[in-house]
Amino acid sequence: DDDRRRRRRRRRGFRLVLCLTRMSGGLGFRTLPSKAKACGGLLANARTTSARREHSTTTTATARVLTSSASGFARGSSLAVASCATNGGTVFAMRHRVKRHNLSRPADQRKALVRSLTTELLRHGRIKTTKPKAKAIIEHVDKVITWAKQASKLEGAGAEHKRNLARSFLYDSELVSNIFDEAAERYEDRPGGYTRITPTASRKGDNAEMVYIELV
Repeated sequence: DDDRRRRRRRRRGFRLVLCLTRMSGGLGFRTLPSKAKACGGLLANARTTSARREHSTTTTATARVLTSSASGFARGSSLAVASCATNGGTVFAMRHRVKRHNLSRPADQRKALVRSLTTELLRHGRIKTTKPKAKAIIEHVDKVITWAKQASKLEGAGAEHKRNLARSFLYDSELVSNIFDEAAERYEDRPGGYTRITPTASRKGDNAEMVYIELV
């Protein structure tokens, strides 16, 4: 009985080695019958190697499709090229213009906060807020003032369109009229950069960075 068991174990070991060699694509793993217990781990490694080869082939085909002329990614000025990382993952490079000031709020609350802060800054000329919020409203303040400067050079429907853009963003219609009457003359010689940020003492409690943001 012991001899039969030994022979069975040897046959099983040779079968595992043969199966392992076939699955590994002829890598030529050589395992003695006495090491048949380790064939399970080698078999798993061979399966992983085979899966990585298939994934690499699929990734290469995907990259060819993305970089072809028929793909929508190739129509812009920058191409999104897929590449295979060392761990088998797919990486898309060149994520331009994706920075967002989240301000730890959902989209609707964040937009309302930015509109409110922009309105208050244009009304009072100077406000105190946290540094991330101040940085988030700079572009919107510059945009409203730029609309006012553009409207001063337009007539009719063009100028009214710029006013409507400002009314749709700010919360005060009378403030829009004042901005469009004064901004063009006030910032005539300044091509941009209509705000200034001045640091101040941190807020008590959470030690948040506080700043003054004002119109120049």
